[in-house]
Amino acid sequence: MIPDAQQPKSPPPDATVVVLAYNSERFMEGCLDALARTRGVSIEVICVDNASKDGSHAVAEAHPATTLAIRLEKNLGYSGGNNVGWRRGSAPIVVFINPDCRVLPDTLAKLLAPLRSEPDIAVTGALLYYPNSTAIQHAGGILHPNAMTEHYGVKPDHGTDWHTSRDVDYVTGALIAFRRSDLERLGGFDEEYWPAYYEETDLCYRLKREGKRIRYVADAIGYHWESPGLTRDSKRFVRTAYRSRLRFIIKNYTLGEFLFRFVPFEFRWLTGPFAKGFRLEMIRSYGAALVFALRCLARFSRRSARPN
Repeated sequence: MIPDAQQPKSPPPDATVVVLAYNSERFMEGCLDALARTRGVSIEVICVDNASKDGSHAVAEAHPATTLAIRLEKNLGYSGGNNVGWRRGSAPIVVFINPDCRVLPDTLAKLLAPLRSEPDIAVTGALLYYPNSTAIQHAGGILHPNAMTEHYGVKPDHGTDWHTSRDVDYVTGALIAFRRSDLERLGGFDEEYWPAYYEETDLCYRLKREGKRIRYVADAIGYHWESPGLTRDSKRFVRTAYRSRLRFIIKNYTLGEFLFRFVPFEFRWLTGPFAKGFRLEMIRSYGAALVFALRCLARFSRRSARPN
């Protein structure tokens, strides 16, 4: 018998799957049941509970699909919670999935395939349907010049061919895959986007700036309830999303891009029918963005003042 110290190490799994929960008890078992049926790739499942007040952690801890269940004492938001999860894993590819998302048995294998075969693809995302329907929720993301986002496939003028994989601006964080090496190099999700929104867009944008590709994978299929977070189109949702959007602009746009891309498009958006009902929240978000910009400037000034 080989002594324990000389036992050969088992290879790491193909993917670390991070399931981030926040008061998601009613979704957790279904999500983990679906992950347990994964075929074609080996996975480890790390469940992170963002200080839920329900039984999300208990469900994750008891489920046989769970490799590791972590309970946080404080809600760290989407970025912070997911950063805790992927850093505890070991696989070369990391998949982030919302607990209200269900995958088919071959979904993860399809999602990983481009990352394993094409070095210039840095991020992959899935075709997401609304639950129990053929209504498309996400077939890749559009990033407008003012950083407003939109999903392909949800409007008639987007066309009808959503069964062909293609490069896009970004893919949704509800079901998204990265290489671990890119997460390590870029520091994971930026925790300034608290509690949520634009974290995945930020990473996709930064990777595209490096010449990498963001790939929508049409045959990687999931179903997304889109329920546990803020109610879409509520004032609280709009306030949070717009604040994160402007943080994204401040962080990523050059002065020229801000003046000649963002400002003209933002003016048309603000004065057009798109902003109807939300103009006040948009204007309020500018104040939060100014505070964030001043804080960034202060940090930059302190770094510049340090002696070499």
